[in-house]
Amino acid sequence: MWVVLGYIAAIILVSILISVFSNIKSNNEIRRRIENDWGAEFEEKYTEDDLKSTAEYFNNRKEVEKGTVFIDEITWKDLDMDSIFKKINNTESSPGEQYLYNILREPIYDEEKLKHRDELIKFFQNNDKERKSIQYILAKLGKNRACFITDYFYNKGNKRKSLLFYYRILSLIPFAGVGLIFLNPYIGLATIILSFSYNIFVYYKEKNKIKHKFESFMYILKIVKYAGDILKEDVKEFKDYNKKLKEALKELRSIKRLSFASKNNGTDVGIIAEYTSMFLLTDLINYEKMSNALMERNSEFKVIFEVIGVIDSCMSIAAYRRRIKNYVTPELTKCRRKQENVNVFKDIRHPLMEKSVPNSIEISDSILITGSNASGKSTFLKTVAINIILAETIYTCLASEFKCCYFKIYTSMALKDDIFSNESYYIVETKSLKRIIDNLNEDIPTICFVDEILRGTNTVERISASSQVLKYLTLNNCICIAATHDVELTHILERYFENYHFQESIENNEIKFDYRIHEGRATTQNAIKLLGILGYNDAIVKKAQDKANKFLTEGIWEAE
Repeated sequence: MWVVLGYIAAIILVSILISVFSNIKSNNEIRRRIENDWGAEFEEKYTEDDLKSTAEYFNNRKEVEKGTVFIDEITWKDLDMDSIFKKINNTESSPGEQYLYNILREPIYDEEKLKHRDELIKFFQNNDKERKSIQYILAKLGKNRACFITDYFYNKGNKRKSLLFYYRILSLIPFAGVGLIFLNPYIGLATIILSFSYNIFVYYKEKNKIKHKFESFMYILKIVKYAGDILKEDVKEFKDYNKKLKEALKELRSIKRLSFASKNNGTDVGIIAEYTSMFLLTDLINYEKMSNALMERNSEFKVIFEVIGVIDSCMSIAAYRRRIKNYVTPELTKCRRKQENVNVFKDIRHPLMEKSVPNSIEISDSILITGSNASGKSTFLKTVAINIILAETIYTCLASEFKCCYFKIYTSMALKDDIFSNESYYIVETKSLKRIIDNLNEDIPTICFVDEILRGTNTVERISASSQVLKYLTLNNCICIAATHDVELTHILERYFENYHFQESIENNEIKFDYRIHEGRATTQNAIKLLGILGYNDAIVKKAQDKANKFLTEGIWEAE
């Protein structure tokens, strides 16, 4: 008997030691990474499910907070903002990752709020000791993208009848059986066996229904635990956040003592905990307690999630600033009308291009950009749009100087046919432009970026319709930056749009681009010459040039 007990005790002791040493090794690895890799870029792979999980907090806010202005899906996809997010994301926790994603989707039109965010970012840039201690806590919390946790403080799916009393009664019956043994051993033993059997049945039946929630609950408990650890650090710059954490944790103290068994931790201790939970329904009881607490105290959990999210995301932005080095904080002006400010962008660069050519421009109103394919028009549009988003979200621009109004930002650029709704490219594009028109207002100017407007239709109707759409946009408190091949538009709209262009040159039968924006409309016509450079038959090239020259001089196309 004692030998068996000793053997069991030895197994438990060895399991505990293995777990302790494994934990020490993991913590040392975290400390090494924090010490040596701060500001380094990590090429982390994201699955589609990862991105859905990352957008969970944003999607819940978008659904509930209807009046809030967010970067819409078309603009987000046009600018490949998922890749921008991945570039900036050095967060350590799921709350931080989800909060950072939401930051990039939610422009702020308030200088005080943006500067408050900037202060926290600068704190992490300039205070290594505090940054390391907080980063270490958040790294131990870690990420779990399989969990959808913000649903719990948005009360999604929580309207349910609690089974806590029922599970507690079932968990007490085995103990009643132990008491009965002293009165009638057979009845007592039968009670224990039957109650354990029924409890196992209930355990597997109910746990299978809610197993996806257990992992979420375990992660929520970790969030609460490590929020407490952040509070213990007592960082004076976190004064307001610490106050919020303290109040929220006080209200959630009832769940801090809860735990959930997991066979997946690979230790005998975990297996013993799993069997205990099967017999006494401790996981189901704690699940009910957790569900009830989250329903009653969802606002407090939301506070904890958001405080951790703010701290972790600002630390990530600080790391991003360290990595890119050459950046500037923007000068943003609150304007009701677009004419109230001249927007100055000096040496702006695209954050996804390592060898991006800097460009500078001062914009007081709408502009049309012409030039050949691959000359840099689309990249310039995206560079300006992305930097405005970064200015109004992470208060960080890839430029030497950045001054502009607060803008609502829309794009209509990288559109495609929608085969699922049987919509042509032209229909998709007209709907995209219509959403910009519908969101124009007098309270805050809009800046929109349009690439090759209405290219899904014939030349005559495209130019006619495009000129009126662009004119309407610019006359209604909107700065429109549009790239086009239709030089005709630069003449039709010259009263309303300034003209700029990108140019190329052909040297030694090679086409060369400088990727810099120049004033005025494009004057070079190298598309036909390029056919020759690429090896097209001379007869094709000469005939094409002759026909183009005839149209330019006479205004008609000669029939074949």
